[in-house]
Amino acid sequence: MAKKLYLVLGNGFSIDLLSHIGKKDIIDVVNLFRYGADVTWPCNHMAGFLSYRHYPNLWNLGARPNMSPEEAMDLVERVITCANVFALRKKNVPHGLENNTNKIYVDAYHELALYLRSLFTFYNSKVERILSDNFDWPWAKFIEFANKSSEYSEINIVTYNYDIWLERILLELKIPFSVPGLKGGDVDGAKINIYKPHGSISFYHKTQQESDYNIPYGRDIFPDASTNHFNLNHNIVLSRCLVNAMIPPAGDSTRMANTWSGQTSQNVILEAGELTANDELMICGISYWHVDRAELDNILVNVDPLVNVYMFNPNPNKSLNAVLTSMFSNYVYHTSSYSLKGRYE
Repeated sequence: MAKKLYLVLGNGFSIDLLSHIGKKDIIDVVNLFRYGADVTWPCNHMAGFLSYRHYPNLWNLGARPNMSPEEAMDLVERVITCANVFALRKKNVPHGLENNTNKIYVDAYHELALYLRSLFTFYNSKVERILSDNFDWPWAKFIEFANKSSEYSEINIVTYNYDIWLERILLELKIPFSVPGLKGGDVDGAKINIYKPHGSISFYHKTQQESDYNIPYGRDIFPDASTNHFNLNHNIVLSRCLVNAMIPPAGDSTRMANTWSGQTSQNVILEAGELTANDELMICGISYWHVDRAELDNILVNVDPLVNVYMFNPNPNKSLNAVLTSMFSNYVYHTSSYSLKGRYE
């Protein structure tokens, strides 16, 4: 009987690809501020996106290209934590000078959300073509095999990454795939479904247009929109993001009123609940930290305990390893994606 394949992908998946194609030295998906000064400002196409001139709040909070990865994540976590709680407050602060609060972190959130979209768009432009004559990345080879093989009836991929390198590989390999719910995302006959609960640089709101770039400080901190309000576009251009479909790292999407994210997460859980003992669940590059712990837990608690579980990570989170060991009797751990070779060779 044909089985289902369910992949859950985190930042480590992209890091593995960048290492394989030799781009890890010019693209850093861990320290998100490292190359911020190289990103061009959309209005004049000049480098210096991450600067006091353009992003004063992030700059005043310490965002710098030369900060360490630990310092960068600490800053991102502070900004997102404030945004999470601010959005959930029950009562607004009364108007009046004596009641004014410091909005630097809230304004920094607006800057961060748009910065990340521009950063990953910039990163995307650094990779002109992924496939080459000697391209043998195990994940690409395995997914290509699984798509062609009658061994698998369906492939569901849940990725928390903003980048579109996975989608670009599939397009270059001429493998059809769907991104359910988005306009232009449903492809008839596609065996592969891709779900992106944290959003993507390929999600374009229907009102988005080429226009003067500005930061929407006065808008709701988490603009609401349904998945069918977004178009899928892999020909990335820099344009104003009227509704930005990206949840910054350290942000818990379950605490946000983003309809598009909630709808995607519901589909993710529904698909997980249909896995049986015959099927396979593969987890790659998940941090199991603030950014994805609650969401991964929601997947795991809905999965059949007899499903075949595989984790790929050179340095796995100890707590996640403990959880998988405790929940699944058919759990196997791999240190590298090269363990996939025996499946398709």
